[in-house]
Amino acid sequence: MSLTFKQAQHNKSWQDLLVEESEYSLKQRKGLRDWTFRRMYLSVFTLVSAGFVLYCSLFYVGAFIDMGKIVGFSQSARVQKTQQNITSMTDVKPRTIFSPIIESFSINRIYMRKGQTILATYSLPSNVRLSLSVKQCDSKPILEVFSCNLLGEQNTEITNRSNGSVEFVVSEPGFYYFEADVVRLPDTSLKAYHDYRIVWQRGGKQAQKLRPLTELR
Repeated sequence: MSLTFKQAQHNKSWQDLLVEESEYSLKQRKGLRDWTFRRMYLSVFTLVSAGFVLYCSLFYVGAFIDMGKIVGFSQSARVQKTQQNITSMTDVKPRTIFSPIIESFSINRIYMRKGQTILATYSLPSNVRLSLSVKQCDSKPILEVFSCNLLGEQNTEITNRSNGSVEFVVSEPGFYYFEADVVRLPDTSLKAYHDYRIVWQRGGKQAQKLRPLTELR
C-alpha cells in the first residue's frame, strides 16, 4: 500500500491575503459596532422606562409608605410643624436660578386612601381672594397621573385672611388633583411663588368621623 501526498499550491499573492484580512477585520468591527449600538439603545430604553416608572410611583407611594417617617420625621409631624409656623411663613419664597425647575416638578396630584388628609397651608398678601379646589378623578391607574377624568369636585373660598390652613379629608380612595387660584380684588390674578405661597401636604389618617373640605380656624 502506498500513500500519496499532494501539496496544495498557494497561488494567492500577498495583496490578496491583505485584502481578505482587511475584509475580515471590517466584518468583525461592523458586528461589534452593531452590538454596541444595540446595547446603547437597550440601555437608553431601560433608563427611560425606569424613569417613567419612578416618576409615576411618586404619586402613589406616599399613600402607603411615609418616606419621611422612615428617616425619622413623619408626614403628620411635618403638617403640624407647618401649621404652627403659619404666622411666620412669608408669602413669597426667595427665588434662585433653580426655582423654575423646582416649580415645574411641584406635585399637585396624588393618590389617597380613605381617611387620609390633604392640608393646604397658605400665606397671602392683603386684599386677595383664595379659591381652593380638590378634584376626584376616575380610576385609571397611571393614566390618571397625566389626565383627570373628573368625578367630583369640592371648592372653598377665603377672603381677607393673610394666612391659615384648609384641610380636606378623603371619604373615598382615589386619585385627586388640587388647585389654587389667587386674585387680588377686584380682578387681578397673582402668580404662585411670586406673589403668594401655598404648601400642599399629605397628612395621616383621621380617627374622627370623616368630614368634607373645611377651614381650620
